[in-house]
This record gives sequence, C-alpha cells and structure tokens, in this order.
Amino acid sequence: MTKQPQQVFTKFPFTRTLITLIAFIIGVYGDFNRTKELYSNLFSHRNNQIHPSLNTSVPTEVYVQLHFISLREIVEREQYFVINACVQFTWKDEIRSWDPSQYDGVHMVYPELTDMWRPRVIVTNSIGKRDLFEEDTAPFSLSWDGSARWLPGTVFSLSCTMDMTYFPFDQQTCELTFLSQEYITDINLFPATPTVDTLRYIRNGEWHLESTSVTSRPVSEKKFEFSRLIYTFNFRRRPGFYLFNVLMPVVLMSLLSPLVFLLPEDSGERVSYAVTLLLSLAVFMGFVASLLPQTSEPLSLCIVYMFVMLIHSGLCVVCSVVLIRWEKYKRDRKHTLCEKQGLHKELHKDVRQNDNHSQHSQVISQGNSDSNSSVDVNKFSGVNESNLSKQENVFRQIDHDRHGNTTMRRHSQGNKKINNILPREEKSPRLFECRFSANIVLLLCFYFSWFATSVYFYLY
Repeated sequence: MTKQPQQVFTKFPFTRTLITLIAFIIGVYGDFNRTKELYSNLFSHRNNQIHPSLNTSVPTEVYVQLHFISLREIVEREQYFVINACVQFTWKDEIRSWDPSQYDGVHMVYPELTDMWRPRVIVTNSIGKRDLFEEDTAPFSLSWDGSARWLPGTVFSLSCTMDMTYFPFDQQTCELTFLSQEYITDINLFPATPTVDTLRYIRNGEWHLESTSVTSRPVSEKKFEFSRLIYTFNFRRRPGFYLFNVLMPVVLMSLLSPLVFLLPEDSGERVSYAVTLLLSLAVFMGFVASLLPQTSEPLSLCIVYMFVMLIHSGLCVVCSVVLIRWEKYKRDRKHTLCEKQGLHKELHKDVRQNDNHSQHSQVISQGNSDSNSSVDVNKFSGVNESNLSKQENVFRQIDHDRHGNTTMRRHSQGNKKINNILPREEKSPRLFECRFSANIVLLLCFYFSWFATSVYFYLY
C-alpha cells in the first residue's frame, strides 16, 4: 500500500521546507542567469565611446537638470562662489534596449561608468578642474526602452564677477556654464526645466536665493558649434549683520563728531574726543575694505560714504584745534597789551602818590612836633609804608625781569603781587556770546553736511 504525500510530509517535517528552498534557489539562479545574459547582450563587445544612436546623422539629445542643494559661500574678495549640486543627464540609448518579457520581467539595470556612453561635458567657469565628472563613480540607470539617466553630484567652485557698488544691500548674479566637448552635430544639450530644481535647497544665513534661470546658448569656434547651457543664480545679501555691526556704528560716530563744539574750550578734552572718533572711523573703514575685492571699478558706495565721514570727522578735529588756538591767542594778546600799556602806568602812579603823601606827612609832623597827637598822616591818606615798600619791590622785580628778558609768568610770587595790585579782569558777556555762537554755527554746519551727504548716498 502506497503512502500518501500528506503522510510523507508528516513523517518528514523538513521535507516541505527543503522543497521550497530548492525551488527558490532554482528561481533565483534562473533570474540571475537571465540578468547575466541581459548584461552580456547589452554591454559585451560594445564600445562606450560610440554614440547611442542608430542614425549617426542625427545628434543625440541630452537633457540636463540641475538640482541645487546648498550655497556654501560667496567669497567677494576673491570673486568666486561655492555650491553643492547634483546634475541629472538623461538621453535615449537606441542601441541598448530589450524586451522585459524575455528576461523574466527585468525592467531596469544599473551598469558601471565604464560600460556606458556618457556625454562629455565640462564646466567652463570652474576655478579648479573643468571636467568635474571624469572621476565620478555615480552609477547609471538604464531602462528597458533605452532611457538612460546619470546623476553625478559634486561641489562646484565657480568664478563670478561681483558688483559691490551697493554693499551691503547688493545683489549678485552668478552663473554655472556647461559646455559640450563634442560638436553640436553629435550632441545637443537641452534644459529639462526652465529653472533650477530647488526642492532640496538648504537655506543660507547670509544670502537669499532670489531666482534661477537656464538658457541654451551655443558657442561657435572655428566654424564649429558647440552646445552650451548657462544656469543663472540671483542672490540677494541679507544686510542685517553688516547693518548693525558696521553701518550703524559709523553713522553714530559721525553724528557724535560735531558734538565736540559743545565741550568747554578749557576742559582739554576737545581734541582727544575728536581724535578718538576719527580713529574709530578709520578702524571700521579698514574692516569693510578687508571684505571687498581690491578693485576700483566699480567702487563700493559704502567705502565712499565712510571716507566722506572720515573727512567730516577730520574737519571737526581741525576746527577744534583752530578754535582752541585762536582763543588762546586772544587771551595771550590781551594779557600782553595789559602788561605793556597799563602795568607801568599804574605802578608809577602809585609810587608818586606814595612819595607825595610821605613828604606831606613829614611837613605835618615837623609843624606839630610840640603836640602829643598820635595822628598817622599816612594812615589818613590811605597809604602806609608797608604797602609802599611792597609796591616798590614788585616794581623793581618787574623791571629786573624785563631787563633780563624774562617773562612775568615765571615768577609766581611776583604774579601774585601784581594780581593783587591790578583789578581783576571781568569776562565780557558779548565775548562769551560770540564764542558760543561760533560753536553753534560750526555744529549746525557739520550736521547739515552730514545730513546732505547721507541723503545723497541713500538716494543714489
């Protein structure tokens, strides 16, 4: 009596598992053989330099799509920018297609770089290697209908002419240029989309991506045409950092410079205050100049504005020094005239009056010698001998100093005595008003010039 299959599986529990495993191995091996056969038919005995077109008189159309990932940096001083992007090349390979039903439903294969033809494209404005895709290991994807796709990714360092006229409110337009190394009769580049793909774009903190575009512009050289694609990026700078760290301090320092005319002239802080602001402006100007490219065409308006403010602050220093020197000259001149015209007259007058009073007192004392009166004539006349001797000594000291070519200021003791003799100089209200009005006029003039300059640069 024969055993039923159910009884065999029950007696040998691993039989079903073993049969399933064998069937799976046979199926996989069959698929592997089919895939291996497909690779052999597609890529064996075929040169990867041959164009994938059955009609060689028709150029191969290659569609290019740029996937923009991130902007690494824009170096204004060296005039280049660095981006991270992937480039997708798609074309139709007419000599590499198959029927999926003959190869167990295989619809897509992933050949190596050396097995497939690829478009020879260079980056013309790269500051490094132009053929950035020469050593790329990104695999191809080939569909059953001959649709080939190649997606290499790299970091592009590209030259870009920077226009720093309106720094830090500037906008920069930079380009990425692809140029085919084969004639346009053999390969023709087309943009897959009218703009750059920015779905994976990572936001940059310093620059804002305004817009992108792509144009196809063939280039001619020695009667031959080459296909070229130009991808354009428009970046706008975010001015917040430079606005609060550079421009606002410069504006505030330029506003503080005219306030030097409100400081007292005798405080000794006018010049030091103005020079400190001048040096601060020079430091900020050097900082901004270190960020900009070393070019004179075009010249940044920010540098021009800071230079004008530097001149503005320098004029404040010059005017402060001139005012201080002028006031000192007027005081010295007035003191000198007082010494020359009034000092000797007052002293000689006092000495003559004292001599007359002394002679008169001697006559009175001789006429009243018999009386016991203790009246002091000198005291009656308002002049005593001690004051007379002091005045005579001071006069001799002054005469000696002048004959010895020395100034009265070097003799502090004599100056104190002279000040006691001469009346104190009272400041004229008119002179004070004149000084105050001159400072106010200069203050208003400098503020008006600052306002006019700022408005001009803003409107420009």
